[in-house]
Amino acid sequence: MEPVKFIKEMLGVAEGGFVDTGVDIVAGVIPHVGQALQSYQINKLKRRLKINENQLSELKDKIESSANELFYKQEVFPLIVKKLMDEDEDSKAKVIIDGFEYIIDNDIFEIERIYHYYDVLSELRYSDIMIFVKKYMPYEMRKETLKASIELIVLENLNKHEQNLYYEKEAIGVYQQNKLIRLGLVESKVANVDGADFNEKGQMSLIEEKIVITDFGIRFLKFFSIEEPDEDFPNN
Repeated sequence: MEPVKFIKEMLGVAEGGFVDTGVDIVAGVIPHVGQALQSYQINKLKRRLKINENQLSELKDKIESSANELFYKQEVFPLIVKKLMDEDEDSKAKVIIDGFEYIIDNDIFEIERIYHYYDVLSELRYSDIMIFVKKYMPYEMRKETLKASIELIVLENLNKHEQNLYYEKEAIGVYQQNKLIRLGLVESKVANVDGADFNEKGQMSLIEEKIVITDFGIRFLKFFSIEEPDEDFPNN
């Protein structure tokens, strides 16, 4: 798939035709198209379009039969192209495109709403998304065939280097959880106020809190068609 040609087809701009608004939008997303074809970003875009070629072709057909065709082609698609070019992780390319499909399938045409979802996605690493899914996805959203795997680590049996790696992973986990809270995907809620208990620090506590997914977090998972993986996710 040749990226510039595909983009022009999506925008309904004929090769060598009149330079209209659609071309202006493309130019804003990919400045100096002809000279940039060999650039890293264009090559990255080309690879991601090629990998997801079948899905994108289906989306093109859906768009052309939609009442919101012009909006999807000239407002939403340039955003998708820019996200595919700017995104560092290949793993997230499919998530970006799945969000585009959700927009089309659900006749979403509020551009601000769309930008908000993609702004949140831009702030997440792929590993953040998988932590979000593994720890907070509601049970009813999981596929029946998928089973969560839990690794039990006995620190006493680890050498000093392995212990340091474990503690580093735990620290990153706290950072990831705080990021999910900051983005409004999960929140802290009171789970129990009956009787005293000890918290994780060994302190007596009358209130038990736990981190749970928010309504926005659930909508976020649906928007990008994110599901629990059935194997270890990549660490890129």
